[in-house]
Amino acid sequence: DNDVPQLPQITEERININTASAKLLDTLPGIGPVLAKRIIDYRTQHGPFTKTSELSKVEGIGSETLLKIPFIAY
Repeated sequence: DNDVPQLPQITEERININTASAKLLDTLPGIGPVLAKRIIDYRTQHGPFTKTSELSKVEGIGSETLLKIPFIAY
């Protein structure tokens, strides 16, 4: 059936979590527009992320979400 929405193609291109726009963050698995805004708000208030585990300090991001986005650069 052609009515099934297509998932975005996942690549292993690294995304810099400290410079990515909300639009780009929104494309990451498990993020979406709300978490994308929270990531940007967090890095604006606290400075750049230096390791993946720091993303868990963003409200709504837990270990399961972190496992979905292994291709983050800093």
